[in-house]
Amino acid sequence: MSVETAPEVEFAPAAAEDMPVIRAQLERERLDTERLEPDQFITIREGERIIACGRIKPYEQTYELGSVWVAEDRRGRRLGELITRELVRRFPQDEVYLTTDAAVGLPAYYERLGFLRTRILPDELVAKIKRVCETLNRDAVGMVYDRRIERLPSLAETFKAKHVLERYLPRTPLQHNLALSRELGCEAYVKLENLQPIGAFKVRGGVYLASTLSKEERERGIIGASTGNHGQSLAYGANLFGIRCVIAMPEEANPMKVESMRALGAEVKFHGKNFEEARLWAEETARQKGMRYVHHVNTPELVAGVSTISLEVVEDLPDVDVIITPIGGGSAAVGHCLVAKALQPRVQVIGVQAEGAPAVYHSWRERELQTAGIETTAEGLATGQAYYIAVKTFIERMDDMLLLSDEEMRQAVVLLLRSAHIVAEESGAASTAAAVKLRERLADKKVAIVVSGGN
Repeated sequence: MSVETAPEVEFAPAAAEDMPVIRAQLERERLDTERLEPDQFITIREGERIIACGRIKPYEQTYELGSVWVAEDRRGRRLGELITRELVRRFPQDEVYLTTDAAVGLPAYYERLGFLRTRILPDELVAKIKRVCETLNRDAVGMVYDRRIERLPSLAETFKAKHVLERYLPRTPLQHNLALSRELGCEAYVKLENLQPIGAFKVRGGVYLASTLSKEERERGIIGASTGNHGQSLAYGANLFGIRCVIAMPEEANPMKVESMRALGAEVKFHGKNFEEARLWAEETARQKGMRYVHHVNTPELVAGVSTISLEVVEDLPDVDVIITPIGGGSAAVGHCLVAKALQPRVQVIGVQAEGAPAVYHSWRERELQTAGIETTAEGLATGQAYYIAVKTFIERMDDMLLLSDEEMRQAVVLLLRSAHIVAEESGAASTAAAVKLRERLADKKVAIVVSGGN
């Protein structure tokens, strides 16, 4: 969604004397009339007449876009779209939430504007939907748009990231492996991200992010939540540039990865029983102390860094037919969808998730953000929640996605070791497992298999 203000209309704030008219129109259309205040609204007018309006409704912990109304005799002129885009532009946070009636076609309307249906909502909006369903006997649906998708890297920024990373990280090889090619029935090329300094691809994002921080941001420091590779990548990048780095981890975190982060200079803080509890603590600490919070998926600089993998693949193998990439949160796969598709439009990008952690897979298939349980030993794929930027990109650009069992990934670990002498963790071998599963479909094609890590 472009959030630029349309030049052909003027938006005016609502005044106290406008509220009886606005309330009457919202009640007539059965739209949200809770806690109406004039300072929440913008309007479009013809003379003194209000012909369209909408508002940003505040809650204690979040905000909601809503109460979008257009006069019946002025519909069909995109006024509702213009109001919505302007509200998105003015929204106080990047994640723009709305709730709407599920039965009258409004979800499809907002999907055309870039929103996705979501089952993942702030508690206050969950309570509102429950209240609407119980008191008004209407089905309601939550939707979200994330403005950070507008800041995803262009090809120019990916090349810029590549030039930065060349000073700090080795270029990983894309090796044509004959034994693996015979095993899979295709021309198999393995992209060896397990050879990165921390043993995983995410270090690209951590280093590039650190290089982009302003002097003030470096002085305040960065903070993130991680169960492993994301935290190590932030710690590595922060160490290179002399930046304070705090990583929140669950209380039962992997001791080896804890020590790795500490060895890189990070301050490790244990909070909560799982990743989500650690993440909430990190976000709150960032707000309180003015630190830069670095989300493991929704940070454009991280995507720019890891998207250089795709750039290197296409540079080394310009006629690549298929790229297979693991998906945890999805940052690397987003990079392939953006960069490989831009440089080589005919290339197919295939994503892989663990069947024991299928949140992104189901969100992609059903076009609705959702959570899922985590029952996998593949730590790098153990993600229980899908995020807007990744899922929206996959809906628009990814060719296919499939699920793998832990046993299939373990067999791929053995296959890589036996056929290519490559040491990979289960998530790092997921792309190889997918190539085995898709053997007939990949026959005689040039296939780039991303070995994402070897920890």
